Amino acid sequence: MLLDPYQQTEVDPGSLLPDSSHASLEDVIHHSQKLSAREHLGIYQRSYIARLRNCMSQQFSALEYALGEDIFCAFADDYLASRPSTHYNLALLGNQFPQYLELNRPDAHEELKEDWIDFMIELARFEYDLGVIFEMKSEEDYTLATNETREEDLKIVPTCALFHFRFPIRKFYSNFKNKKQPDLPFEKESYCVVLRHNFKLAVYDLHKKQFEFLQLLKQGLDVPLAKIRFKELNQSATTEFDDTWNKWKERWVKAKFFQVKDDNRPNESESHFR
Repeated sequence: MLLDPYQQTEVDPGSLLPDSSHASLEDVIHHSQKLSAREHLGIYQRSYIARLRNCMSQQFSALEYALGEDIFCAFADDYLASRPSTHYNLALLGNQFPQYLELNRPDAHEELKEDWIDFMIELARFEYDLGVIFEMKSEEDYTLATNETREEDLKIVPTCALFHFRFPIRKFYSNFKNKKQPDLPFEKESYCVVLRHNFKLAVYDLHKKQFEFLQLLKQGLDVPLAKIRFKELNQSATTEFDDTWNKWKERWVKAKFFQVKDDNRPNESESHFR
């Protein structure tokens, strides 16, 4: 009765009452002199939904800004009604929200899709994934690499997630967080990496070749093998890549991309962030 007040799921709330063939709402919720049992229930329902809506607003703050509060709340309320919360951990509340937006997009039945909707869905996925990365269980007790660390001893830190977007999602998100009130962007392919070190997130822009090289490391190749494979995939970059790599390495070591490899410790980073 609390989770599904609009009865959008297939569960009949009457079947949950004790001895449901004869029970009524008054058997489980008492009335008072001023309010009926149903009015009491309504207070709990509205308060509960308001709390969940507030959680959604916090999880998807940039999306709420991009959509506008009224449209965001309309989507959030329908999402909460059609997919009632089933877990005590409210960090999981929005795990199906990007999928819900995809299935309920306004142009779902149109042959020509609108770009701004794709942007909203990408932004929703990125915001939820940031929460997942922050909460992720992974090794934190490791030694960060330095410029003196041998290449064969470099290993990407456990919590490292790569993202490829159709839109400049990272830039829009950062501008929003910095209170710059960004406008909705035009389509422009973008890449970024999200790192966590000592439970602090850091986000860095990448270009396509950097993204591809880091993908090789995420797939388990060590740096020397990744360099060989990268050159095979990019024949035109073979001659100048060593100089390019030295610049990447210096920048990435400074940004704490790498730990010192210890073969006795498994890399527990989530492979689905690619």
